[in-house]
Amino acid sequence: MGETLADAVKRDRCPLRRSFVERAEGDDTLTPLASLLRTQGASGGQGGALRIALLLSLIWVTARPPYTTTRVAAYWSGLVGRSDDPRSDGARAVRDALHELADRGALELHNVGPKLVIVLRDESRPVLNGEPNLYVPPYNTEPYISVPRAFWTRGLAGDLSGAGIAMYLCSLALTRPDEPEFFIASSYFDERYGISRSSRKRGLSELVEKGVLTVRTEESQNPITYRTVRRNVYRLAKQFQQPEPWTPPNADAGAFAVPASTQEGKRATATR
Repeated sequence: MGETLADAVKRDRCPLRRSFVERAEGDDTLTPLASLLRTQGASGGQGGALRIALLLSLIWVTARPPYTTTRVAAYWSGLVGRSDDPRSDGARAVRDALHELADRGALELHNVGPKLVIVLRDESRPVLNGEPNLYVPPYNTEPYISVPRAFWTRGLAGDLSGAGIAMYLCSLALTRPDEPEFFIASSYFDERYGISRSSRKRGLSELVEKGVLTVRTEESQNPITYRTVRRNVYRLAKQFQQPEPWTPPNADAGAFAVPASTQEGKRATATR
């Protein structure tokens, strides 16, 4: 088999702001991830997977200032595992998804002669104080998670449903390179991630089925009631874990180059 479009991208990770996936304590607004998972005006929608995968792909590939690209829809379709034929349904779906992302304010589209220029915006705060907030990488400025290139090279970008992609990103947010296991504390997860229980269950099941996660049951006894408590403990497969944090040249040692994962809530009693 020849080199795929994903193989040709040498960047080993996609830096994704933690605030794209996880909301601050006490904040009840939808995260950008949860919002993209939904069809506008509804609670679900099959286009969520493509919207999320396409936005991640744009961030992954568009690695240098000014963070714009003129790559055509057929390229992005091929990158996420669909046909790279410009006349294919995949390319048409990507064109539709690009326009929907622009309608949602997640990016900008500009016609310059025969080319369509895609301008990235900040994935967490695309609009700031009423003005477009153009993209800059989160390195050295704010917490982020690293989506490994295996998301594309191993076909997850095209194979997973919207719920599967959302729960994969949540799994990355709940783990670290040196701590790939996690469990879901329902109250904490609902508060910080805002993904519905049904999407959570579907997404986790899909990730286990595709070998992205393994799961084991852990039992413990409540010291007061003596009741046995069972919870599912998930582990990310090695190739799908976050890469070790990248530190840019001359980075301030006190900056946010390391994607911290402070998950006190995930240590609470959990149910799947």
